[in-house]
Amino acid sequence: MLTAKNLAYKIAPVARIDQRAAYWVRISGGRQCRRAKGHRSRWCRNRQRINEGGARPMMMRKPFRCLTALLLGTAFVAGQAPAPAAAQDDPIAGEIRFSWWGGQSRNEKTDRILQLFEEEYPDVTVVRENSDWMPHWDKLTIQSAGGNQPCTIQMQTRWLATYAKPNILRPLDDLYEAGKLDTRGIAESVIESSRGDDGQLYMIPSGVFFFGMMYNRTMAEEAGMPVPETWTWSEFRDYLEALAPKLPDGVNPTHNMGREANTFVAWIQSNGYEVFDQGEIGFPVEVVVDWFNYWEDMRKAGLTDSAEVMVADLGSLIEESNIANGRTFITERPPNRLDSHQVVLDAVKPGQELGIATYPTGEDGTTGMDLGANGIAIGATCPEELLPASVAWINFFTQDDRAAQIYESDNGVVAIDRFMEAQKNAEDTSRGQREQIEVFQRVVPDAKPVSWPSGGYAALTEAINRGYDAVAFELMTPEEAAEQFMTELADMLG
Repeated sequence: MLTAKNLAYKIAPVARIDQRAAYWVRISGGRQCRRAKGHRSRWCRNRQRINEGGARPMMMRKPFRCLTALLLGTAFVAGQAPAPAAAQDDPIAGEIRFSWWGGQSRNEKTDRILQLFEEEYPDVTVVRENSDWMPHWDKLTIQSAGGNQPCTIQMQTRWLATYAKPNILRPLDDLYEAGKLDTRGIAESVIESSRGDDGQLYMIPSGVFFFGMMYNRTMAEEAGMPVPETWTWSEFRDYLEALAPKLPDGVNPTHNMGREANTFVAWIQSNGYEVFDQGEIGFPVEVVVDWFNYWEDMRKAGLTDSAEVMVADLGSLIEESNIANGRTFITERPPNRLDSHQVVLDAVKPGQELGIATYPTGEDGTTGMDLGANGIAIGATCPEELLPASVAWINFFTQDDRAAQIYESDNGVVAIDRFMEAQKNAEDTSRGQREQIEVFQRVVPDAKPVSWPSGGYAALTEAINRGYDAVAFELMTPEEAAEQFMTELADMLG
């Protein structure tokens, strides 16, 4: 039976770590030795010696390699060749499916937009298929394996390389070049970020997202220490050290972000390295060692939450998160969630206000900010007669003024420039939405979008989670965990 469990590997926070032996098994067993910018893990060098104890090593899972093989293999059987661009006068009619991810608020907004679309095109019916974040990708994997993809699919650049195959998603170049897909106001660089490794266009961007830091502005102001617009990693640490004694009792200066993939990406790039270079690891092991030591120094100095709280807070709902409940001063969060967190804080700590801060830069001012895009793709198995309705829905979602007003940059800053300015300047725009747009416009010129290989984001997330957990729970030294990280990441990408 096809299930999400056996078709797609779920990244789940490690709730507890019971013994060091499990890590030694993962390190020593079933690895191929690969190089990463001149790095060769000593676990690889010593693999034969480590395994000489006679026990058969446990083979490490290769989830992303298996996922790609599954999609390439079964979709060739179930899929079909992409249909040619629909004729200009083809009828816009039929029943199409649209799948997306999001919580209750986003689901309600999407449904309101779909209702407007169905009023505009009465001969079209859209079947709603909404899921949470990871179930969305699990479901798409299963659908692709059976050749049952929806006609329209919400897609993200971080996951695009995994699914950007002509037998899974339909290349859109013919529709784009014929002018049938309306991309007015979308920056060319954002359009280009929506291409697969084969150079073909696979999605139309609707929102541009970035990660940053969310902090309690009220606590900073009451301490007389406003957060600066920019800071280096050393300045960030010094700021927290000076702030700590001025915070209310029981408030951590910072969430421990040692296991956070997005913050780690900012660290890598602000130190002058690429995250991936032509699909391979683009930074040396020393960058990882320094990262682990950076957070361990702050953890041992009492500037972060404990290892147990660190793990629990990562997977918590907004309503349960420490930042939204006034228990942490600063943490990593997507800026588009500022309003949602503020609602919770208003209830538990009336009068306190959250704000958005940028990631620290390198000591020379180098920015490490990653940017990505969310958008809509067309499934490769979408029948030709449903292409006009699918294109009409994409155009409506991205270009209709009413749709933009309803969605309110809910899944990244709206990609259409005229909507971005209108939302920023509108009287009824929420404070969180306006602040998100203002910070985005400030950081976008220096941002460094990562070229994510197939499975790269999930692989990096899993490897950094496990690596820093081992350090924070004092199961490994930073050097040992960094070696493990490099080996595991290379193996999952291989």
